[in-house]
Amino acid sequence: MRVHFLSRLRCQWLCVMVMLFVVGASSTFAAEPKGTVSAQSRYDSGCARCHGASGKGNGLQAMALFFMFKMPNMADPAYMQTRSDDVLFRAIKQGKASMPSFGLKLTDPEIKDLVVYIRSFTKAPGSAKPAVTAH
Repeated sequence: MRVHFLSRLRCQWLCVMVMLFVVGASSTFAAEPKGTVSAQSRYDSGCARCHGASGKGNGLQAMALFFMFKMPNMADPAYMQTRSDDVLFRAIKQGKASMPSFGLKLTDPEIKDLVVYIRSFTKAPGSAKPAVTAH
């Protein structure tokens, strides 16, 4: 029983290291000149691998490692209300649990732009006020 646990632990550790290497070694955030990358394109080219294109936590890497990590659904308004902008900023900058740190790859203004973009996942498309009809 103990041997099985240790081999599973080694396998999980190896998967985490591979994932961190892939995320860290990618040229996702450093390849383009500063000032030319929008928060959306930065998210799409890096964060979406784990968090999914619409922030639902269904990215390819998240699905491949579903048995180890559960990505948060950033499109869920109830979940996002429990997270302040500062908490999101620190998670991106310093990393958290299985998420690597991007503090050395992104500037503070770039991280703030990402937080604003992430917040947009909870806004309904066409969230303008409905037109009032006269009776």
